[in-house]
Order: sequence, then C-alpha cells, then structure tokens
Amino acid sequence: MEKLRVALVGLGKIAQVAHLPSLKKMDDVEIVAVCDVDEKKMASILSRFKIPKWYNVFDEMIAKEKIDALHICTTNHYHYPMALMALKKDIPVLIEKPIALNARDAQRIADLAAKRNVPVVVGMHNRFRDDVQLLKNFLNEKELGELFYLKAGWLKKWSKETSLTWQVKKQYSGGGVLMDLGIQLIDMALYLVNKPKIYSTRLFAYNIKPEYQVEDSALVVLETENGISMTFEMSWNLHLDHDVQYQHLFGKSGSAYLNPLRIQKDLHGNLVTVTPISEQKSRDRYLRAYEAEIRHFINVVKGEEENISSAQDAVETMKIIDALYQSDLEKKEIKLF
Repeated sequence: MEKLRVALVGLGKIAQVAHLPSLKKMDDVEIVAVCDVDEKKMASILSRFKIPKWYNVFDEMIAKEKIDALHICTTNHYHYPMALMALKKDIPVLIEKPIALNARDAQRIADLAAKRNVPVVVGMHNRFRDDVQLLKNFLNEKELGELFYLKAGWLKKWSKETSLTWQVKKQYSGGGVLMDLGIQLIDMALYLVNKPKIYSTRLFAYNIKPEYQVEDSALVVLETENGISMTFEMSWNLHLDHDVQYQHLFGKSGSAYLNPLRIQKDLHGNLVTVTPISEQKSRDRYLRAYEAEIRHFINVVKGEEENISSAQDAVETMKIIDALYQSDLEKKEIKLF
C-alpha cells in the first residue's frame, strides 16, 4: 500500500509533542518534509523523527513537494494564508485552532474547501477525548433529560514569570486567553450539546498583566436558541496554586462532569453515580486525544471517515468569538440573530 505523503509547517511545542510523534506511529503515513523559520532546531528534529527535508519558506515546500496532506501548526496569523495556498493546490489540511483570526477569513477557508471538495479538519482536540466521546453518547441518549445549564473553566495557576510570547501580541494571535483556552472550552461545549445556535453573547475581559496586548483572564456568558445558559471562565495566570479545568452540565434528570468524568442521575429518589471516575492522567488524556485527532484527519483524507471537526463548524465558533470581542469593546450583550 502506498503511504500518504504528509508535510508539516510550524515546529513548535505542539508539533514536537503531538503531531510528529503521532504521525511516526502510523504505518500508512510518510512525513516527507517540514517547514519552519527556526533553523537552529533543524538538525535535531530531522534526526529525531527521520524526516528527509527541511524548508524555511512555505511556498517553496508546497511548490516542490508532492503532498497528500498538510498539518498547519504555526502561529495563528499564518493559518488563513497557508490554508488558502494549500487548498488552491488541492492539498487537504489539518489546521491547529483557531482556523483563522476572524469569522470572515474562516468562512473563506470553508468556502474554498467546499468548492474544491478538499477536506479541512480543524484541530479541536477535546472533541477526540475518550471521556468526551463517552459523555456525548450519554447526552445523545437524553440520559440527563432536558439540558438547561452548562459551566466550564480553564484557569492556569499563578506564576511570577511573564511569558511574552507571540500569544500576547494581538497581530499574531488575534486575541488573548479567549482565543487560546476559551475557544477550546466553547467548542467542546457546543460539540457535546450538538451545536445549538447561539442567541446572545457577553464577554468580560481583564488584564492582570498590563504589559500584555490582549486579555489574560475572561468570563463568557452565552445563551442558546433552545434555552441553555452557558458560562466559561478562563485565565493564563490567576492567583491560584494549581491549575483548574472543568466542564459541568446540568439537565432536569441528572448532571455530568468532566475532569474526571462522572454522571449522576436521580433514580427512584436517590442520587446515583452511573459512570466510574476515570483514573486517566490529564497528560495521557491530552496525548491520546491528539493521536485520535490526527488519525481521524488521515482517515478523512483517505475517505474512510466522515469529518467531525469541519471548517464550517469552526466558522460558527469564530462567529461567536467575533461577537464576544465586540461585546467587550462595546461593553454590552451582543445578539447573533
């Protein structure tokens, strides 16, 4: 069987920890080339992952190489132009989140992918977690009854160090902690409850570290068309001594929790836990989700699976993100319809 020829652009942490190791495990994949401007790490990465070619110019790589699938793992502001260049050459793309810096550019990617019938998978790895998939099955079976409230949070512990990376510069990131952590929380929530339309949005954004060009802490309030209220809290550097990450869902017949997964229901007048507490470590869960996401992308390219993290899904999420930033700018609730 001929192997799928895969290339990757952007060799930061997520590429080295998740994408490259996952691809190397696959018998039906061959990594033919990588691209990154930082040539200092070239030799070690080529040697470690046994990759034949390195480019420091993306245009040159996709012009010279025969590529069956591309991973875009760059800083956010490159996602849109690189995706367009690849799609115009009919190269399927896995784009790390966010798909683009705004909904307008996200829609252009989705439209071109649809026009050329080329798959785009957006890297929302939480969709591929084992516990999220199990919980989604419970929710699809209406095990919790009618859902009315969801709350989620991702709060990173306090650190005295200031990490002035590209993520805190708006022209590169498109936004702050909402674009980084919040978009993942919102996407996972909408995926779990089968992507209802969002009626209203409100963002409260904060700068604990004023040297950042973007928000480093935020509170989001969403209301869905079908009456579910959602709140999300997120921070890169809250005054906590440990990280906090959770997702809670409440229905009229029960509740569900992630990190760890447990589901509780009212049975015959008693509150009963109907799923065991998972003992899987968060790092293992994280890496397994990425492996599943990357395997899914390869299978989508081969026509063996239906895409469960599409460009159009990402467009709808980016519309919410755009409305939230507008909400913070205007200091009021923004309605989407």
